[in-house]
This record gives sequence, structure tokens and C-alpha cells, in this order.
Amino acid sequence: MNIKILTILIGAIIFISCKKEKFFDGPDFFQDDFESYSTLSDLLLPDDQLWSFTQLTKGGNSITIDTTKVHSRNKSLKFIANKSDNEGASKSSIAKQNMAFWDGETVRMSAWYFIEGTNSLDWLFLMDLEEQTVIGAGPGMRLALVDNKLRVEFKFNEKDITQQTGQEIDFPRNQWVEIIWEVRLSQKNKGEVRLWQNGQLIVDSKNNRTLPKDILYFQQGTKGVYSSCEIGITANSKDSDLTIWADDIKFERVN
Repeated sequence: MNIKILTILIGAIIFISCKKEKFFDGPDFFQDDFESYSTLSDLLLPDDQLWSFTQLTKGGNSITIDTTKVHSRNKSLKFIANKSDNEGASKSSIAKQNMAFWDGETVRMSAWYFIEGTNSLDWLFLMDLEEQTVIGAGPGMRLALVDNKLRVEFKFNEKDITQQTGQEIDFPRNQWVEIIWEVRLSQKNKGEVRLWQNGQLIVDSKNNRTLPKDILYFQQGTKGVYSSCEIGITANSKDSDLTIWADDIKFERVN
């Protein structure tokens, strides 16, 4: 590569990295109880005023405003997804993007979930925390249900964080369950992960790398920030078709 071009490229990367907090600036708080909506389109206003986008990857998948099962008040969000298959993951989810949770901060995602049925749902994903960019999304973290127990899975090269062996707690079905997920963000091994289920702390892990390391600005990496929070059936298992409800969600920086 020409030395002059290489120098300009390196300079641009350094400049953008120095300005990244401003370039990727966004809110660090969002909540919704779905009471103000009648249809899904009411949630998807221009310029990320509310939610940013949905993922519906199979023909039978849907997201609707529902009044039959609610955690509080009168409405919730209902997600239906066919089971995943070898052709790809089945998703029925909604995401809030262009937020900003930075290295050194603690982000909390909380929601009430109602999972219908008692069928096996190994590798069902319920919440994703990651970054979105114009070029490509940086890998993040997500909550998975495996053997009917919640765990934290990384989309980059880190070992899953599971409940303590011998003290695992099953995820209740056919009833409302509160999930609170806290992550102290760190590109080094200084991150922390805590997970509560119905008020009980089921994961408390320290000295974790909770943000992927940057490679180059224009390659996949987080630049030390997560900016996308996703809920619903972010990927269904291959075991069964599924219907769930979500209510009273909140995404926030807590310190």
C-alpha cells in the first residue's frame, strides 16, 4: 500500500476514534409499557422516536399489541415465531437502536416475560445487547434459555456465563417472570454480569470481558460501545413453535 495512503488511513482512524463518543452519541434510557399503541406500526416512528425495527424472519411470525395477557394495566407485546430450522434462525423481535452505553458504564435491561407452553426450548434467545453500525453490527451478548435455565451467551470469543452448578433455577412457564440483566461494560477483563429472575440473583460473575476488542474502525468491533437493545424471540429454538408476551421493558444506564 502507498505510504501516503496508509498514513492518511491511520490518521482518519485515530481521528474518528478520538471523536467516537460524539459520533456514536445517543440516549442511555428508554422504557415502554405498550399502553399507548393500537398496532405495531405505532411503535415504529421515524428517527428512532420509539422503537427502531422488527425482525420477522419466517412467514408465520408476528408481533402484535395484545390485551389477553398483560403484566400491568391493559396491553402487552405478543410475539409468535415458528421454530428455527437449517435454513436459518426464526426471529420475532423488536429493537431499540442508536442508544449509547460505553466502556466503564453499567447497562441494565429489564422486562417481564410470559412463555406459553411447556415444550423444550433449548437455545431460545430472549434479549440481545450489541452494537449497530452503518457497515455492520458489532458482536454483543444475549440471554439464552438452555435446558429451561437462563444463561448469558457471548457473540464473540468468550465462554458462556451459566448459573452455578447445583443451584440452577428453572424458568417458570405460563406465568409472568421478571428478568433483570445488568452488564458492566469492559473491553478488558474488568466487566461484571448479574442476572435476576423474579428478584432472585441467579448469575453474579466478575472479571469478564463484556465488550469485544476493536480491530479497525471499519471492521467488526464495538468501539467500546453498545447501542442496540433487542427483546422478544430474538432467535427461536429448533424444538417448537412459540408464543410469548413481553411487558414493562426498560433499558438504562445505572452508573
